[in-house]
Amino acid sequence: MVKFKEVKTKTVLNKYQYRDNWFWCRYEINPYRGCQFACNYCDAITEKYLVHENVEDFLRIIYVKTNAPELLEKELKKTEKDVFASSGVTDSYQPAERKYEVTRKDLEALRNNGFPVHIGTKSDLVLRDADILSEISKNSWCAVSFTITTFDKNLLSSLEPFSPPPERRLEAVKKLREAGIMAGVDFAPIIPYLLDDENNIREGIRKASESNSEYILPGAGMTLRSNQKTRWLELLKENWPELVKRYEKLYGGSQEPNREYVVRINRKAFEICEEFNLQTYISPPDFERPLKENFEVANLLLWIAYFEEKRTGNPYAAWAYHKAAQNIEELKESIRDIQYRNKLEEISGVGKSLAEIVKEFLDTGKSEKLERLKAEW
Repeated sequence: MVKFKEVKTKTVLNKYQYRDNWFWCRYEINPYRGCQFACNYCDAITEKYLVHENVEDFLRIIYVKTNAPELLEKELKKTEKDVFASSGVTDSYQPAERKYEVTRKDLEALRNNGFPVHIGTKSDLVLRDADILSEISKNSWCAVSFTITTFDKNLLSSLEPFSPPPERRLEAVKKLREAGIMAGVDFAPIIPYLLDDENNIREGIRKASESNSEYILPGAGMTLRSNQKTRWLELLKENWPELVKRYEKLYGGSQEPNREYVVRINRKAFEICEEFNLQTYISPPDFERPLKENFEVANLLLWIAYFEEKRTGNPYAAWAYHKAAQNIEELKESIRDIQYRNKLEEISGVGKSLAEIVKEFLDTGKSEKLERLKAEW
């Protein structure tokens, strides 16, 4: 039995230290804490995020932030324009949303204040709010990513026991695209030894293509940490005990699998995406804001970092690009004015090599390095 606890939150807006280069988010809102979908690979139960007294309550007790929309409306008045992620450690469109509509009210506040949005979900309930999402798309920027990892019903019953079927999620992709809203598939995590065979990867990509998905984001390298690791290993022992030793070898005591494995699986997924002519990234957001050209340069560096991280299997491989992008976003003057003074190298974290990339982009609107990485992957 699921219990709903209505709570009053003191703050609803969470600002990331660094802007995300998968979904392009700077801020995050979570209308709920806990999630009824109870996906057994979800890392939202890690100690870093868990607000419940114990892990088991994560799917049984759903905290509803009833005052979130009102509070968000106030906080947006003093917030710089950037992309909001709806759902970071929960699903904004879990069944509770049918009753409480906190997510819809949050979206109304974001629309009213001109903020762009990225939504990550497993639910086609998002279609209910297509009217608001369409307005956000027209006025700023909006993307909806549906997590899909497999269509194998036997595996889904163990991995995502209470989530809507992936077929419904793909139908939602198609309908959102027809409504002019950017939508695609977050194909992550590609779970080792269960979902990483070529047949499963190909089926997911093929069906995404058939549903007119604008993009698909392959993600090998499922993390295993704290409570999530404990729950996942228990699931393996119960259902696939033969995989326990293989996991121990693959992870070797780390929170992430061997990087060579991650690169191999990601490369296979990218190759199949190329067969189906499917974009493997969300195009950077384009909306009006002060010093917009600075953000376009920052987007370029974050985009390059995305492909470098895929190429190496190392989430920290291109951290210099993240730091430089952050510092460029925080500039109080136009980066083009800095270029005119030949001072690009003096921007904190930029240096000679990144300055050359920035200069090429400012002069031509293109980046040879980015195009090369996109072609390779």
